[in-house]
Amino acid sequence: MGDINRCYEILEIEPGTSLEEIKRAYRDLAFVWHPDRFAHNDRLQQKAEQRLIEINQAYDELVLFLTQSPPQSIDKPSQQPPPPPPPEKPIEKPLRRRSAKSGGKPGSQRTQTRQKKAASNKISAQNNPKNKKRFTTQNRQTWGKKPYGPTVAREARPSQKYPYLTPNRKKEFPTQYSKPQLSQKYSIFPWGPLAIAVGSYAVTSYILTKVDAPMWMFTLIWGADWLWAAILLAEGSATPRVWLAALVLAGTVGGSIAGFQAGGIATGAAWALVGAGLGAIASSEAQSRAVAVVLAAAGVLTVVGLMAGTGSGNWLKVLVEAVCWGIVGLMCGLAAELGLHSGGPVGLGGAIGLLIGAWAGVLAGAGAEALPQALAVAGSKAVYGAWAAIGIVAGVVARMVAGERSIGNGGIYTFILLVATSGFGLWLGNWLVGRIF
Repeated sequence: MGDINRCYEILEIEPGTSLEEIKRAYRDLAFVWHPDRFAHNDRLQQKAEQRLIEINQAYDELVLFLTQSPPQSIDKPSQQPPPPPPPEKPIEKPLRRRSAKSGGKPGSQRTQTRQKKAASNKISAQNNPKNKKRFTTQNRQTWGKKPYGPTVAREARPSQKYPYLTPNRKKEFPTQYSKPQLSQKYSIFPWGPLAIAVGSYAVTSYILTKVDAPMWMFTLIWGADWLWAAILLAEGSATPRVWLAALVLAGTVGGSIAGFQAGGIATGAAWALVGAGLGAIASSEAQSRAVAVVLAAAGVLTVVGLMAGTGSGNWLKVLVEAVCWGIVGLMCGLAAELGLHSGGPVGLGGAIGLLIGAWAGVLAGAGAEALPQALAVAGSKAVYGAWAAIGIVAGVVARMVAGERSIGNGGIYTFILLVATSGFGLWLGNWLVGRIF
């Protein structure tokens, strides 16, 4: 019984759980610990293989234990042996009539025939599959020490990649990780993502050089690339935290460059915060109310930063009215949520009300004339800055995909490859100025 309790602990369920719930828990754990999910990290892949072996063994033993008959009915066959077969009277009588004297001799032909037939019946009874599946008291004492059923079948197939996964087990939890594809091994050099990254950085560098952008923008781009490449090297694989860092840095750099081009330092700082928030949303499974709050803050910061940078309106008035209208919208949204009882996520109605109120407040505070005037002051530099920001984000995503595919070949190799890609793209864009258009 101690082994059974251990099986329940491995499958993370309570004793007494039904067979259907055991199968559900097994499928969930097999999906989580499948080795193909850790193809980028050999250490984690070996750990997942060992863990999945334990999960399969625990599942097999629990299913075997629960599908057997009760102990009372199991002990009866062992206590009461089956009665011997009745004598074959119809066969013996005609033999006695033909030759009564030779029938009882040890060396006679009929005696040898009966002995051969009895031996063959004994051998067939031993080889009968039903007799092998009989679960006796002696078998229960050695239960948990000998492999049964699928375990023996798994050991007989050493040619499989994962010998502990049988075809039936794969059918129970069909996932995208059931068969390792070539794209998951990443044995081919990532030419496509690297080419996209070089092109994106070349476009960004070309635009910044055309508009005579200060040198600190190029330094900021390359410094952010070095930083998240170092984070990827330290992490050892493209985890969600690495993606979060990459997109937050890309949004911050792109927003600061676009904002500086549109309205100076104030606009650049405000749009950097906007880019960081949008990058965090893009790289995480944010809930809908969190997305609404971030979009509300992004709209306020965008307009306030543009007003402050261009000097075309009272940005402080815009900020105050946006906050006041946002509070009113939040209260209205919460009241509507409590009145409707829609059963949706708690706080979603308030977040949507905050979003609508903040945007309405910032537009009302800016007025009908302030925004066109601010855009006219920003001019074409705002458009160039926006294209440069798009190029930065696209280059970061492409390099992230390339780093995810090549990290298995070595961390230092991937770090040098990514840094060289961004550097070459920035140099190429600067070189193309004056040679095209």
